[in-house]
Amino acid sequence: VGGGGQPICDGKELAGVRGENLHFLDKNSKIRFSHENQDVAKLYQDFLEHPLSHKSHMILHTDHNAWSMHDPE
Repeated sequence: VGGGGQPICDGKELAGVRGENLHFLDKNSKIRFSHENQDVAKLYQDFLEHPLSHKSHMILHTDHNAWSMHDPE
């Protein structure tokens, strides 16, 4: 909560409130785990082969050393 890619706050500390909201949403969600998600299961069945397959690793994981966030100019 509040990590990289999060909106920049205006000086107010909102991570605690955001964490509470995320916990509430997760607790009340019908699907709480990826292995219970039928869309994820279908993706593996139709395209990614199986969890931890080479194909799923190549597509779903990143190498932060392989790309740069610096402006190329």
